[in-house]
Formats: sequence, C-alpha cells, structure tokens
Amino acid sequence: MIERQAPEAADKVGVFCSGVCCNTLNYCRFADIVRNKGIIPSGPTEISIQRKQLKGIIDSLLPACIAPDLETGVPFRAQAIIANPTACGHARVAEALGVPLHIFFTMPWMPTYEFPHPSARVPQSAGYGLSYIIVDLLIWWGVRGIINDFRKRKLKLAPVAYFNLYHGSISHLPTGYMWSPHVVPKPSDWGPLVAVVGYCFLSLGSKYQPQEDFVQWIRKGPKPLYFGFGSMPLDDPKRTTDVIMEALKDTGQRGIIDAAGEI
Repeated sequence: MIERQAPEAADKVGVFCSGVCCNTLNYCRFADIVRNKGIIPSGPTEISIQRKQLKGIIDSLLPACIAPDLETGVPFRAQAIIANPTACGHARVAEALGVPLHIFFTMPWMPTYEFPHPSARVPQSAGYGLSYIIVDLLIWWGVRGIINDFRKRKLKLAPVAYFNLYHGSISHLPTGYMWSPHVVPKPSDWGPLVAVVGYCFLSLGSKYQPQEDFVQWIRKGPKPLYFGFGSMPLDDPKRTTDVIMEALKDTGQRGIIDAAGEI
C-alpha cells in the first residue's frame, strides 16, 4: 500500500498500516497558500513556483507506487492508495493501476451545506455548498495541464476534458476525516462513504519524561486546554496568543499552547 499524505497527517494514517508494507510519499509545505488564506497565490512569482513544485510531486507518484524500495531494493507495487484530497495525482495513479483509493484528511473537503470549504471565505450559509465546487474548479483549472501531461506521458491514459466540472471532487470516494465528531459532527448531507473517524495517535511519546515543574503545574489544577496549530503558519502570532490568553482568562481555564515554531 502506498500512503500519500501531507506532513501533518502522514503519521496519523500510518496507524492504519500496521503489519502492511507501505511506501510513504510526503511533499513540502505550501506555506504561501496557507498564509494567503486560500489557494490564490499572492503574486505572479508564486504561480510558477507552485507549478514547478506540483509537477515534481505529481511526477513522483507513479514511482512511489511501483518502484522497488529505495533502501532495500525489494520489489513493490501498491495494492491500494491512501491519500489526502490535495495530492492532485492520486486518483489518476489509482485509475492507471486499477487499485482502490481511500481518502483521509484532517479538514473537510467534501461539499456540505452546513459549513463552507476551509479554503474559502463565505459569510452567508447560502454559499456554503457552492464554495466546494468553486474551490474544486479553481484547483482543477490550475493543474489540468500538468495532470493531462502526466496522464499521457507517464500513465498512458487519455486526457481529461478541461471543463470537466467535478474532476477534482472526492464525493465518490470512501473518505475518513480525522477529527472528533464531538468537535465537528458529520454533516447530515454526507453519505455512507464518509466517516468522521476521530483523532489518530501514535505511541511515539510513551518514553517522554516531562520536566518536574511542568508535572507539578499539571497536578495543581484542573485539566488544561490544548492549543496546537500543526503546520499552519500564522499571520499574527502575537494576536493569536493574546486571543487564546484572553479566552482562558474569561473562562477561568488553564491552557497549553503548542507553538510548533509559529508563536
């Protein structure tokens, strides 16, 4: 099985690969996309940079699924693909190899009328469902040339029509969203192919020994709230910190902020 995940999610999906031969292909962080609060680059130079990055990522997908292991030389061929919806080439490789594709992700990426797409700013609920279609189209129209070149040159597949409106959609694929249903319940308009599976944890911290003053702080009061930001860069770390501190003060709670280099 080939696992195709963003850096912030790859370790979580690894839980499902226990006892299975897996290849993991990670890609670099598109910090500019996150900082711009959407998929629209902030300047013309970013477009060419992103396209070069995407082409390199997409061209690496097929070898990751069929090439021998780089360290051991053991032959490998994917029998299934696990990917996130932003991987761009995952569905094409699965189509070419004739293997099942399962989506896992940490953000909602499937159309719903209950909240907007995370990459879109939609103030009115009437536009929530439409926001997913628009983002799908923008992504598809931005990468369609690279994808069709990849299909013809590497996968020996026919190109896809440029105006195929739902070619970027994952609505027809089995999908697991890795957050607690107590935080964001599964929307009523997501069908049986979609599951909110909860958070995934590894036992990497089983030997961790916290500092004694931290242990004492934990023991001296109620359980603290945890604030983490994963790989997301923050536009204004100080303001974010101030908001967290103010919320904790107003609610009488204690908190732990995982800076992750961003605060």
